[in-house]
Amino acid sequence: MRWRHAVRATFTLTTAIESSPLIGKVISNSRAPQIAHEMLVEYFMALLVIMGLTAPVDKQSRRSSQYFGHMAAAEELSNLIPDNYDAIDPVFDNSTNREIIAALGTTARLHCRVRHLGDRAVSWIRQRDLHILTIGIMTYTNDQRFLARHIDNSDEWVLKIVSVQQRDAGVYECQVSTEPKISLAYKLVVVTSKAQILANRELFIQSGSDINLTCIAPQAPGPYTHMLWHKDTELVSDSARGGIRVESEQQMKTSNLVISRVQHTDSGNYTCSADNSNSDSVFVHIIKSEQHAAMQHELGSRLALPPLSLLLLAVLLVVLLGPTSSLQPRTPLSTR
Repeated sequence: MRWRHAVRATFTLTTAIESSPLIGKVISNSRAPQIAHEMLVEYFMALLVIMGLTAPVDKQSRRSSQYFGHMAAAEELSNLIPDNYDAIDPVFDNSTNREIIAALGTTARLHCRVRHLGDRAVSWIRQRDLHILTIGIMTYTNDQRFLARHIDNSDEWVLKIVSVQQRDAGVYECQVSTEPKISLAYKLVVVTSKAQILANRELFIQSGSDINLTCIAPQAPGPYTHMLWHKDTELVSDSARGGIRVESEQQMKTSNLVISRVQHTDSGNYTCSADNSNSDSVFVHIIKSEQHAAMQHELGSRLALPPLSLLLLAVLLVVLLGPTSSLQPRTPLSTR
């Protein structure tokens, strides 16, 4: 109804100006009143078209039908605006997930969608202490892990919680500043889950052989778990290298990565990530055959003790334990 009143008020003001004795003498012999009406109607019609409330109307047809009558024009223009335009109340989109599961240390996102928000504000409130965390895109807490996210002209308002802690678990409310206020509750569940690569933290793979890595996430929440592999920052399945096979079993929460005939460029940090779980990484070194043999020899020489060391160890044991005679079992005393 505010639009309807604004249109009528504008045309009423124009009519009053035209009927003024002082101003009427100035504009009586000119087309100023008609031009003023045309400009006002053109402005409002353009505004309505932009807002999608009406379709464009041919300018010549409006003139031929005396569209620019004083109050009649205002009445006709205001009738183009729906009566219930201002009466539409904000409503929540209940299709969003309202139970969010996040692993300890990961980032949680709570998505709230509000239709027909208008000029109202959306707030996120923590229910356990009724602390207002965000209003609009502004944050009202000293905890910098809480952030508000919103894309212009969208219906979605997101509460982002970075580095989730166990104390963050609980209920959060998405609230709209209507009278009375309306709100929708979201539950955040924090779990302790970590993906695990079944290998040493550092691997040395001979050039030309295969990489075979297995990752498990037994504690990941839910019946199914989606798992991904990255080399450094690149998704392994998107690599143009070829010769890569990823076999995942979502129900068993396992994933196997095989890279055939590795080269030096395959060296790097390999990371396994799972839904609602912390990731795990190993570093793979690709080495030549000669380097591999040299490393094996060096490792063996470190484990082998030289004969001189064994002799010194034997002498040290004799000194510590005393003469060999003291090692002989004592004869029991005679009973005579």
